[in-house]
Amino acid sequence: MDRSDFRKDHSVVLKLGLLCACLIFTFAVFRSVFAGAALLFDYATLKQNGFYFWAVLGLCILWTYIKRADIIEAYRGETDAKWLIFSLLLVSASIVLLFYVSAFAASLSLTIFAIGLVIVAQFSLFFGRASKIPLMLLGLFGVAVGVPVLLETTTAFWFPRVTAVLCVSILQSLGIPVTLNGVTVTLTSLLGYDIVTRVDTRCAGSDSLAIFLAIFGLMIIDRKPQNKLLVGLLIFGVIGTYLQNFVRLLLLFAAGYYYGADALWTIHDYASYVLFPVWFLGFSVIYIRYSKKPGNSAIERKTSTESTL
Repeated sequence: MDRSDFRKDHSVVLKLGLLCACLIFTFAVFRSVFAGAALLFDYATLKQNGFYFWAVLGLCILWTYIKRADIIEAYRGETDAKWLIFSLLLVSASIVLLFYVSAFAASLSLTIFAIGLVIVAQFSLFFGRASKIPLMLLGLFGVAVGVPVLLETTTAFWFPRVTAVLCVSILQSLGIPVTLNGVTVTLTSLLGYDIVTRVDTRCAGSDSLAIFLAIFGLMIIDRKPQNKLLVGLLIFGVIGTYLQNFVRLLLLFAAGYYYGADALWTIHDYASYVLFPVWFLGFSVIYIRYSKKPGNSAIERKTSTESTL
């Protein structure tokens, strides 16, 4: 190791130390926010927010580890003034978001996103371009957090309404006694009582769509098909994700009709954890077939040079 490498190693250690100190200080100032994140390990909270949300978080952390060589390579480059300004703005935005979360007791998903933004923003401040991939992954995690909220606020009624109308129409065509009032479904079970449920935005598939888009983004980071195929695969994936959730709705109402309310809610709670992985496995096979993993440019250059010689 030469003297420049030695100095660079010391610089990395110093920056890591400063990063840890800044994070500890931030955690201390906003300790109420970070204490709320302890609910991450509560089963009831996990069930309420959906396990897919945490699966995306785990995948983003895993992808950060997988892409560690790219992150280290990016750190070796020069950090310009524009990137420094961007990092300062990012840190400011993360502090503002923490203030919002602490003042308004936001949802747990937003709290976890705010914590991630703080960590990545401060990492960006010390390590510059090395934070590019973590920022991309944080953005994808933000998709998993934001899409359900966006659908709830923008579509409000028509998204669950259309889903409920289609679902009830199919059930009625199959001879199942079910009626619809707005988005409220009334099902007469064979056990002799009515089951009243409401199809909201999440039940209509907003969570599944958010998870698909986030994981689709992770796949693009690793393997990207041609642009024409990319758009086609995205459309195919969105439609397929919606349809698998639609099948879930049909199954849970059928279960309620034949076996009662307990069966309906059991299918409601657990069917998606079977249907979505099966669907996405099939989609992944198709995606990998039409995508190509980026090559190692250094190896390609070396091979080209050797063949020339």
